[in-house]
Amino acid sequence: MTSASSHVSWRWLAAALATLAFAGCATVAATPELAVRERAVGHWKARMANDTEAAYAYMPPSYRAVKSLDSYKKSLGDVQLTAAQVERVTCESADKCVATAKIEAKVTLRRANTPPIVTYYDETWIRENGQWWVFPAQ
Repeated sequence: MTSASSHVSWRWLAAALATLAFAGCATVAATPELAVRERAVGHWKARMANDTEAAYAYMPPSYRAVKSLDSYKKSLGDVQLTAAQVERVTCESADKCVATAKIEAKVTLRRANTPPIVTYYDETWIRENGQWWVFPAQ
């Protein structure tokens, strides 16, 4: 093997090893807590924007197989979200986490102008088919 081809092979090997190292770091950084936090933030953003279709997309495929979008919309009630922030995520197992969000909501009543309510809400997130989904509250 010539010196030039040996030099190219070492560069290729170094580049391949660096790529693998960075990929390994990305895998380590993508903990269930981080993955669920990202999904929970997206879910609450969709809810605050009254984008029911986007919020419905965070429901597990098994839920969407038996509950229509219209049924999901009805389950949300007459609540207007004015703020939501994911405070923490705690994973009980590799496939189940709880995301706690601080939410501010206003209940829409015909005859009363109610002040916003601030509360904490725990959502269960499950991993199904390799993806995290919000588990519907009963």
